[in-house]
Amino acid sequence: MNYLSKQRSMLAAGAILSKVIKEIEPQIVPGITTLELDAKAEQLIRKYGGEPGFKKVPGYSWATCLSVNEIVVHGIPNRYKLAKNDLLKFDIGVFYEGYHTDYGNTYCLGNQPTPEIAHFLSAGKETLNQAIKLVKAGQYIGQVSDLIEKSIHKAGYEIIYNLTGHCVGRELHEDPLIPQFLEQPLKKTPRFEAGTAYAIEIIYSFNDSEIRESGTDGWSLRTKNRSLSAFWENTLFVTETETYKVIN
Repeated sequence: MNYLSKQRSMLAAGAILSKVIKEIEPQIVPGITTLELDAKAEQLIRKYGGEPGFKKVPGYSWATCLSVNEIVVHGIPNRYKLAKNDLLKFDIGVFYEGYHTDYGNTYCLGNQPTPEIAHFLSAGKETLNQAIKLVKAGQYIGQVSDLIEKSIHKAGYEIIYNLTGHCVGRELHEDPLIPQFLEQPLKKTPRFEAGTAYAIEIIYSFNDSEIRESGTDGWSLRTKNRSLSAFWENTLFVTETETYKVIN
């Protein structure tokens, strides 16, 4: 049980991040720029005693990744003004007492989403919820990978094959990775370990499984055919007997 201090620190970081998300969500509205949202997120993280974890990634200078529409992940905050019906992938992390947390959500800007978009978003959110139930000490990581691929495909959408979840701790991205498909026999995949945290990610699009660099910023990744994409993520801390959602 020598990981109790790590557990307390990561859950405290998650509590900070939960407060940040709660306060910033009402400000995710048409007309605000992604750069303004990033500044507000950093201000809130520091207000509650944390540090922007993403700023500790070499070469990255922002507190968030804000990816719009066909941009899948790693969108750099800029002067783009969010518009009605945009899909915003909001990816954010807090660093606290030496440990990282990682979280992602997708928002449809403006009024209620159309039934088509609502179904698209609910497919990813439900897949994440189901994947979380499989994260237990001793279970094979491949069970989560297999579920993600089958669940997203059953809903009629495409996973992004070369983007993955990951272990998270002293570094934002640690091994082992958590693919979104079963890339080897189940019993050859690593097991979830007690005392370790994992960022489970669901990254998918309407009809494209491939990505390309978007522009020349060196970070933003878009779908190859510019299909709309969505993204859901939470950090889980695993003990011998329980699995805790770090961000609630």
